[in-house]
Amino acid sequence: MVSRFIIILSAILPLVGCIGGIRDTTTARTATEILLVSTAAERAIKNYKVDKSLSGKKITIDDSRYDAVDKPYVSSALREHLSAAGAIVVADGSDYTVEVRNGTLGIFDSDFTLGIPGLPVALGGIGAELPPVITPPLSVFRRDTSQGWCKMQLWIYKTEDNTFVSKSGDLWGSSYYNQWIFLFIGPFDGSNDIYPD
Repeated sequence: MVSRFIIILSAILPLVGCIGGIRDTTTARTATEILLVSTAAERAIKNYKVDKSLSGKKITIDDSRYDAVDKPYVSSALREHLSAAGAIVVADGSDYTVEVRNGTLGIFDSDFTLGIPGLPVALGGIGAELPPVITPPLSVFRRDTSQGWCKMQLWIYKTEDNTFVSKSGDLWGSSYYNQWIFLFIGPFDGSNDIYPD
């Protein structure tokens, strides 16, 4: 029994030494996740063609119905977009109110692997019952893809009497980040549209 354990351990230890690790983050969210989400939100906002009737008008942004982790960033990006189009963004005393609501703001992860996944190896029979050890995966090819997605809507009404003025359609934005492993080596940063070249 002990010789079986030594054989298994001898087979696993060299593989463990070949597995590299990347520390993702020391904060609650990785920089990649934050960039995916913020880039998707910026792109959704840029898809909004600001009504010309708002140029030179005082507007207030009502984001009370916008529920997302990155709400402050999204609100700031929307203020910038509306200001660049000629609207005057104010806290109160506005002519119009722009209400923001979100359909989604988040991450979608997917992966594809060609190889052998990590497998549990039972180390029983060496005296004490030990939990199974998971072997490292052996990937001939692996692609990990993360996508940021944002869907939002805006509608405008007169602040004084809540009269409907206009509504956007669905405003979509997306971003992506890929990592690759090829012939057991990696991960390598693949294509992305969030980090500068």
